[in-house]
Amino acid sequence: MLQAQKGQEFVDIDYVSPGANRIHHMYVPARLEYSVKNDKFRLLALKPSKHGRMKLELLNLSRIRRVRPVGRTLSSTIDLNALIRNSYYKEPVTLRIVNRRNALERTMLHFANYEKNTTKIDEDTYECLIYYNQNMETELLIEVLSFGPMLTVIGNERFLCSLKARLRRQKNCIIRPSGQ
Repeated sequence: MLQAQKGQEFVDIDYVSPGANRIHHMYVPARLEYSVKNDKFRLLALKPSKHGRMKLELLNLSRIRRVRPVGRTLSSTIDLNALIRNSYYKEPVTLRIVNRRNALERTMLHFANYEKNTTKIDEDTYECLIYYNQNMETELLIEVLSFGPMLTVIGNERFLCSLKARLRRQKNCIIRPSGQ
């Protein structure tokens, strides 16, 4: 994969999706990322779309079963950073941070792998915009929930709906002792 990434070569990847479906596509490996929080390597890969453009996909490296070169290279240079930025939802997640017990510093470290913009609102309150794409949404949602009460999600509507749905599902999974 490293050789294919350096040479912008297509490879045939056999992959098992999170839903246990076998996926078989041609990709150009673009970048390897490591998540310390999840202890996972991920491959940012370019996949040709139906419209002839390259689409960015995120693959968990441990789910890749086979990689085979196909002898074809990318015909033009692609600005990967621009492609990543263009894959973000138009509206970022907006977090309100109350800076108690170093919450701002912990938030910046916790969400270091996301593109973000933070603004001071008043003496101990900050607003943080986190930019993300569909492939990152579930992971971001879990991270926001795990952070605790120093963060409040105040936008975007799509993310808030996903957050509320996840909390409802978690609430329904609570096992109550008999007699309550």
